[in-house]
Amino acid sequence: MSEDESSPKITDLDGLLEYRDITERIAGFLNKRLKGHLGVLSSLLAPGRLLGKHVGARDSAAPRADEALTELAEKFKQSCGTPFHLKPDLDEETLTSIGSKIEVYPYEYNYEAKSSKGGKRVSMTSPARWVVTYGSEHSLSQLRTVLSTPGDRRMQPIKQFVVNALTFQVTLGRNAPVAQLLNDLRYEISVQPLPGLENLPQVIIGMQVPSFRPPDDLLLTAIRLSGVASFIELIDTDAVKRMEDPLRQQIEGLLAEGA
Repeated sequence: MSEDESSPKITDLDGLLEYRDITERIAGFLNKRLKGHLGVLSSLLAPGRLLGKHVGARDSAAPRADEALTELAEKFKQSCGTPFHLKPDLDEETLTSIGSKIEVYPYEYNYEAKSSKGGKRVSMTSPARWVVTYGSEHSLSQLRTVLSTPGDRRMQPIKQFVVNALTFQVTLGRNAPVAQLLNDLRYEISVQPLPGLENLPQVIIGMQVPSFRPPDDLLLTAIRLSGVASFIELIDTDAVKRMEDPLRQQIEGLLAEGA
């Protein structure tokens, strides 16, 4: 997201709504595009290909499966603390329940919007970044709700979400050809914690599509009109036209070497 002086200057609600309409169309296209690419690659990212017998795969001859399990177990131990409060053991039930369906969740964060009339916490969504993991009983938003709700919790679904997220991280991290293909498709892959889930690094897949937050006063006005304290970062349509092509840059580099 860009927040510098070059970001578009929106001065009224009509301009804001126009940018939002364009943004939602592009964000929907990008989200569908990513899901399509991950669907094609899903067989290469199946946890059984990496962990073999440890996740109940029919083909138990996965190379270096024990090594991958050791890495997963260590990551799980590091993630068991707050806010999950899990026991640091990987049991057979959890491992064999990982599954191979890949889920794509919007990347969200809280932002404190302020104006002369006061402030409000807003849930912001990125139009070109997503949290990617193996699906489980809880979605990402459901997990956040459960963790923020006092009272008794069913610990197994929480544990399954954590293990699934870490397993996808290990699987993608150990599959260099798939990671390279995603990079060639203009995706950027990172592993980082999410706000409120700092002990659980997760795979973030994004694209270099420039976006920005509108001015706080307009943002708060839009939220008051909608009655929902959430908004999407707006795509900078002018900056999109200046986006660089990595393949072209690589070819130009080769041409320069031969000059």
